[in-house]
Amino acid sequence: MAYFIKEFKYSGDSFSDMTSPSELNSAIGSLAANFSLLDDEISSALICVLGISIQKGLALTSEMSFRAKLNVFSALMGAKLRVGGMPFTTEDLEDLVAMCIKSEEFRNRLLHSSWIHDHAKREVRRRKLATKISTGFKHTEEPLTPGQILDIADYVVYTAVSVDEFILNCFPEFKKPLEQVIYA
Repeated sequence: MAYFIKEFKYSGDSFSDMTSPSELNSAIGSLAANFSLLDDEISSALICVLGISIQKGLALTSEMSFRAKLNVFSALMGAKLRVGGMPFTTEDLEDLVAMCIKSEEFRNRLLHSSWIHDHAKREVRRRKLATKISTGFKHTEEPLTPGQILDIADYVVYTAVSVDEFILNCFPEFKKPLEQVIYA
């Protein structure tokens, strides 16, 4: 008999075996889910600004990184705003793009870290180990509570809603290709 189980299958009872969900894991999961929403909003915004079919737009954006989508959206939307006739200014767009970049930085910082559960200090710390040519080896630790991570997750979802509102105000006729909520 093999020592490792290399195939995955749903058991349906893993979560119910836990006595209570981890607040830290739930907070990190909220951050990941909220960033996914932001990524979908940027994809939708780019498809709108490009003025292409949903199928072509999704085919294009599905292979782009978040930063690539944001860069193209920012460039094209900035050109439209400079022409005029929109309810926002280029400064508004710059603020929105800065929020998106900050959200991506938060996501990368937290999701590409490991976590130390320090029972002696009664805290959880984010740990990041990195080696770069310019700075050499760097070991960073930062105490974070689940509440602080949820604050970050809230900022990311606020950014997603802001992107949605920006596009809907600039292009009220646009139908989003990636709906997050389907109403009855």
